[in-house]
Amino acid sequence: MDADKAYTEAIRHGRYSEQIKGLRCKYDHVRTQFEDFITKYYLRPYLEEIVKTKVDKSGESLRFYDLGCGTGDGYELLSKMARGTRLSQFDTRLVKDDMMDQYKGIDLSVSLLKEAENLFGDYEHVNFCKGDFSNGLPLDEGEESYDLYFTSYGTLSHCTNEELEKLFVDMGKHGHNGSLILADFIGRYSYEWQNLWTQDPEEVSYIDYVINYLYPEEERDNVELSSFPMRLMTPAEVFKVLESAARKAGVELKVLRFFDRSLFVGRHIETGTYNGNPQNLRLMVSSLFERGLRTYFPDLKVNYKPREGFDWQNESLQRLADSWNALVDYTMVLMEHYDSNEDLLPYPPPTDVKPLEKAYRVMRQTLEGSKGLYGDIRADLIEAQLGYAIRSLEMNLQQGHGLGHGLVGIIQVVK
Repeated sequence: MDADKAYTEAIRHGRYSEQIKGLRCKYDHVRTQFEDFITKYYLRPYLEEIVKTKVDKSGESLRFYDLGCGTGDGYELLSKMARGTRLSQFDTRLVKDDMMDQYKGIDLSVSLLKEAENLFGDYEHVNFCKGDFSNGLPLDEGEESYDLYFTSYGTLSHCTNEELEKLFVDMGKHGHNGSLILADFIGRYSYEWQNLWTQDPEEVSYIDYVINYLYPEEERDNVELSSFPMRLMTPAEVFKVLESAARKAGVELKVLRFFDRSLFVGRHIETGTYNGNPQNLRLMVSSLFERGLRTYFPDLKVNYKPREGFDWQNESLQRLADSWNALVDYTMVLMEHYDSNEDLLPYPPPTDVKPLEKAYRVMRQTLEGSKGLYGDIRADLIEAQLGYAIRSLEMNLQQGHGLGHGLVGIIQVVK
């Protein structure tokens, strides 16, 4: 399988499975502070309901099925998901180890599964095995239903429409009333592959995907990498698959919400592989979270280039770009006045964009409250808050239309 070959190459070169967090790697700061956070943020309230009804009230344990588990990132994400707690509380985990009956992860890549076993195989309730979901949901005879059928980072875009339908039929039949499905696709109208935008989805159904983003720019042209097809999706295309699958399964597959993830910080935003206007935005945003490192703010601004004929896509992405850039500009103004030792920092410019209005207020309060604190105030405090504020803009100005690197649907099985 082409995808298996591509991931094996990345592992062989030491680029995919390494657990080092930082600026340039699989687990960069954007992955941990943006992408994982956003997935947990939207999934949390629905998973909290399952915890309340199944664990807190009935004393039952939770069951998770991770399709395309890779190196076990899904287990780490789910087991570290926090619930709303008081500041003084120590353990904030929503799903604790003693709440889990089983976490089952399947993947086609033996290399990835080996890494997953090394990281999480010692837990009694964790089980990794080789499995192929292109022919439906792999199940043992008599296998109990799961509370969550989990996918991450475009996993379901490896499937054709026919394979997707069969998989959703199986999950609908196997799941119990209230089971959740986290369906993670590649968004059709990501700015990363603007060259592939089309008015007719049947004209361009797939992207010829290559994992070259883990390599420094100077190495990308010198490394021979395999590519593999990934299905581009919009909510309308997902709904079409779900409607057919629900009829065949005899259940309701109820979409609770769609959300876009990584509109300007996706993996390919800076490679230029599928877009003629690459920018180092992911690296710059990741830099905001690196302690002791000051980011060059002018390179943090979005230079959005609209594509003619795609009005609603351009309007949505331009609105985010304008808000993003306005926030960066205002933060630079605040820092200049901060350096002048002015008692009163300038108020932000007027805006009718509510998420931007709040972000302005947060950055002003951050600088005002930072005087007299220890350390490199800019690198360790101001830049991190700017990173969170930009994340908030991305989250609040997206509508789940397939404009991000990831299009994610939270779906409930209703019987």
